[in-house]
Amino acid sequence: MPLSAGTPKKEKDEKSFQVRKVFQKATGFLLRYFPMAMIVVAAVYAVFFWKKYILNADWNEEQKEAYISEQSVLPFDEAKYKKALEIIRSRREKLESGEKYSGRDIFFPEGQ
Repeated sequence: MPLSAGTPKKEKDEKSFQVRKVFQKATGFLLRYFPMAMIVVAAVYAVFFWKKYILNADWNEEQKEAYISEQSVLPFDEAKYKKALEIIRSRREKLESGEKYSGRDIFFPEGQ
């Protein structure tokens, strides 16, 4: 058997071994640093989103009024609101000025 016949297979095996070794290193690198890279990308996107839409929210009065009218499903009835507040006040006054419970206390039967 000539020596040149075995060498191409050996060279092919060495090349495939080198390719496999490079692939394993690249895979290890990706598995180690890909999650961290994704966290960094998400953080950068969150900062960009915060800066653009929260920090630099430039709405003029017309846009604000349009948004408020678009979002308001139920109209605000000030008279009903004041009536509800008056009912709350009257109930609070009745509770504070009314007679306290004078029945038997099951938690403190001695009368503490």
